[in-house]
Amino acid sequence: MTDPASGPFLFDASAESWLARAQQAAVQDWLRRYLALHQMHVSAVTVLERSRGYALLWRSVPEERRSAIETARVAYLGQLGRVWALDAATAVVAGEIMALIPQPPTSPRKTHGWAESRQERLSRWRFDALIAATALVARMPLIHNNAEDFEAIRSAIERSPGRFPGLGPLELLRSPALAP
Repeated sequence: MTDPASGPFLFDASAESWLARAQQAAVQDWLRRYLALHQMHVSAVTVLERSRGYALLWRSVPEERRSAIETARVAYLGQLGRVWALDAATAVVAGEIMALIPQPPTSPRKTHGWAESRQERLSRWRFDALIAATALVARMPLIHNNAEDFEAIRSAIERSPGRFPGLGPLELLRSPALAP
């Protein structure tokens, strides 16, 4: 279990989604205790990913379900905590990460029976690199639910610490480890 008092943490979109769907009392209790002490910290890229997800979902559902999706989107945007901007320092660090691992380290994901396209996979990979760079620059542990991609980034940073002076290592926490 991760002590909420040891935050703040930077939350990836996968962690935010996991927390929003988690029904276990222990997870909900952990989140309440965390939010009593800290704001939710996210990268601007996480907001982009979530906004894109709502927009894609809205476009793919029947008209009668769109209102509920729009309500969820507005609620998400209304409860944002601290959003870390993509600034020059973050861009430089993300560029280093992308140079160390120029191709996505994982296979295409399958969603609803369809494998993601090469373009979608590259976008997802670049977003993850930007989020990891945000965590490094903000000097916060990154909470995620995407071990394969983020572990590859962490390992690359550890193999080339000179490219990230004063920033590393990338500290990763998996969402399910937050509460037993």
